[in-house]
Amino acid sequence: MSITNKSDAEILAIALPMIDAVVNASNQEDWTSFCAYQTQQEALNPDNKASVLKAWREQALFTSLSLDREVLGVLRNGEVAQIIWKQTSTKVAGEYLARYFVQEIDKEIKEVGFLID
Repeated sequence: MSITNKSDAEILAIALPMIDAVVNASNQEDWTSFCAYQTQQEALNPDNKASVLKAWREQALFTSLSLDREVLGVLRNGEVAQIIWKQTSTKVAGEYLARYFVQEIDKEIKEVGFLID
């Protein structure tokens, strides 16, 4: 069953623990934990890793993400579910739009994107 066939509550029950783990890994600058839910292709992509490491070095937001969030909704596009929330930081002022994308791949729920704007 595609994740997009699940209710918002079911999707959130699956995705929020994943998001918490990824946010904690980002705050700790822990690449191995950060990519734990990514597809193998994405986790092993050197450009992906370089981009994340650069963000950790250059932008305090990405190493000070708050676990408190206001979920704004769940969107579905094809086989991908997107969780959208207001992201804040423990060190950087303001609110940011965060999006976490999940998809069922080979009967596993995988992260297929994580963006903070």
